[in-house]
Amino acid sequence: MTTLFSEKQQKAIESIWILGAIVAFLQISCYFVDSYGPETVAYDYLWRIQTWFLESLIFAWYFYKNRMLSKAIIIQLLFSPYYIFKKDWPSFIDYHFDFGDSALIYQVIDILCFFIPILLFAMFYFKAEGKTSNISKIKATLIQIIFTLIFSVTISSDPDSLYKLIGSFSTSNLYLKDAIVSIIFIIVSLKMISVLVGFFYLSNRIYSTKQVLNPLDEQPVSTSFFKWGFLISYPILLLSVLDMGASALTVSFSFSAIEFSTLFYISANLVVLFICGRFFATLIQYRNFTLKRYFGVVNAMSILPVINLASFFTLLLFKQNPETTGSYIDKLKQNRNVHLIIYVALLVLYYTYNYFSAKPDYRTFEPLYKLVVFTISVILLARFKWSTKVIPFLAVIILYYADLKDFFDFADGLWPFIQKKLISFVWIGTLAMFITYYIIDYILHKCFYTPYFEKHNRDDFETYINKFQ
Repeated sequence: MTTLFSEKQQKAIESIWILGAIVAFLQISCYFVDSYGPETVAYDYLWRIQTWFLESLIFAWYFYKNRMLSKAIIIQLLFSPYYIFKKDWPSFIDYHFDFGDSALIYQVIDILCFFIPILLFAMFYFKAEGKTSNISKIKATLIQIIFTLIFSVTISSDPDSLYKLIGSFSTSNLYLKDAIVSIIFIIVSLKMISVLVGFFYLSNRIYSTKQVLNPLDEQPVSTSFFKWGFLISYPILLLSVLDMGASALTVSFSFSAIEFSTLFYISANLVVLFICGRFFATLIQYRNFTLKRYFGVVNAMSILPVINLASFFTLLLFKQNPETTGSYIDKLKQNRNVHLIIYVALLVLYYTYNYFSAKPDYRTFEPLYKLVVFTISVILLARFKWSTKVIPFLAVIILYYADLKDFFDFADGLWPFIQKKLISFVWIGTLAMFITYYIIDYILHKCFYTPYFEKHNRDDFETYINKFQ
């Protein structure tokens, strides 16, 4: 499998674990300084300096590894006003100047302090890579800047989403709490370096919409490429889902006015979730084709944290099926049906437990109709290519219709709400929920589907599979 990394990118990736270790150490150190350090000016600046160094090092790493020290130092120094002196600007301006709308001035300064090093990073990076394309220089520059901005706001992750996943920290054992929080920041650091590698990978494809929407070419997926592709894309996917999906409904029910920075942050994360989800799903499918095996329900487990290790090691350690392509095709339909039966049986067990684990007074028919929706969905996803364009959105409407109706009734109806809140959290949250469902269903589609199930053209499918051998 061609990785498409340039020589300079390869140098930055070779020892990226060192970057991950530094970032993780600084993340954990910032936590301990904030939680246990005295409330003094010195410790406040220590926290700011550590935050500045770990955030700016992500952008400078490529240049350090390629011995472009001046560029690396310039980028890190330009980030210092935003991370170190950000809290000092208001007091400095208020003390020395008398402005009527000082809040706007603070906002402009914050934007400039963040965008200037980002724009300089984009200029340095793409000039160093020497990209050539058939599009105009203005269009290429605009694409580069937008792509870099998306990367810059999605590089980190809000630990609160992981707190919710792991559970409550209301424990008297502070050592246990500190250990869990440290693990969380290690996971966040893993996501940060994964996004950086993803940035390198996609920066070679951003000039073609087709290559961005289909971030993996139809080629054999080697063991090495699958291993790194899985380990890099899954942390991004998981934490993006937690950041976006878990808060979608909460955000939707907010009546607060939406700020541009918030709108851009959510939109950027949704773009990353969309691209990364498609890469991850296609990686699994192409690995199946390369091995000439049908793993179905084993693939589907790759969505779940920890449990996904079973599918990871299965796809990593299994060897290519020695049988002919014809024998592989002969068994496809039977294998699909068996795997779908197992998957539906697991759904039944889960929702049965979900129903009976609730107290009798709190039991509803919700687990039953969720079981029906997801069962029908996975059967259609396994059978038809078009299902990914329909099923996720139907699932959201069916499952959350009552919630959305109640919300709009509370807001005096749909049309009055649209008039009052044309751009609001409700639309952003709903979009996040739709994309989250789309990605989950797209992964399930790639886990169970092959073109043979829909077209039944044996010769064409055999030719297609041979691309991956």
